[in-house]
Amino acid sequence: MQANAHPVFERLTAAQSPLARQQLLHELEKLVDSRHGEKALVQRVHQVVDRGVPYFSPTDTHYLNWARQVAELWQRAEALPA
Repeated sequence: MQANAHPVFERLTAAQSPLARQQLLHELEKLVDSRHGEKALVQRVHQVVDRGVPYFSPTDTHYLNWARQVAELWQRAEALPA
């Protein structure tokens, strides 16, 4: 699935509260921590979560690239063995 078609990307670019976007990052962190995975992936997810959500601008290239990256990380985390 293309990252920009992933439900996570849609949630990050939807006009909702900042808290909902931060909650999504928390869900990603919990997902990757609950799986047996690549150390590099776990570290990358924690880096993204620690940085937090950038300024919400769903038409800005930087924001859209960030949202795609989070969706890709989510897809990789989902593919890890439970």
